[in-house]
This record gives sequence, C-alpha cells and structure tokens, in this order.
Amino acid sequence: MGDMLRADVEALRAMAAAVRMEAETIAGIDPVGVIAKVGRAMPNSAIGAAAAGVGEPLRSALGGMAARLVELVEVSEHGARSYAESDAAFTGQLDSYLQGRP
Repeated sequence: MGDMLRADVEALRAMAAAVRMEAETIAGIDPVGVIAKVGRAMPNSAIGAAAAGVGEPLRSALGGMAARLVELVEVSEHGARSYAESDAAFTGQLDSYLQGRP
C-alpha cells in the first residue's frame, strides 16, 4: 500500500494504534486522590498546601493531552486511508494507461 506515493501506510496505522493506547493510558490517570493524600499527609508544609490545589488542574491537563493524542490518531488514520485510496486510484489509472485503455 502506498507504493506509488511512497507512503508507508502500515507504519501510519501502527503509529496510530500505539498512540491510541498511550492516549487511553493517559486518559485513565486520575491523580486527584493520590495528590490529595499527599496534601493531607503534610498539612503544615508548603508542599502539602501546593498539593491541595494541584490535583484537578493536573487531571484537566492530562485529559487535554489525551484528547490531543486522539486527534493525532484520527489524522494519522485518515492519512493512511487517503494514501491507500489515492495509491489504488493512481495504480488503476496507470495500469489503464499502460494497457491503452481510456
């Protein structure tokens, strides 16, 4: 696939699958409880005070990162499909031309 366009369609698909797994892993991280526990363990310290407010923003940042990775996956999968479709069309047209068919 992708021979005419010199695109490695299978590599794009493999990358998309790997990135999707990473996105799912990142989306599954919920640091709020763990960070809150740190805050409770050090109630009179600067670290404890900082930990008390960082859990939700961190969860939001991780969710945003996972969403961006999913967008990358979707673009990569679309690119793989487009390359495969274009390659098939170009190959068909070239074969027709070489065989003298309109």
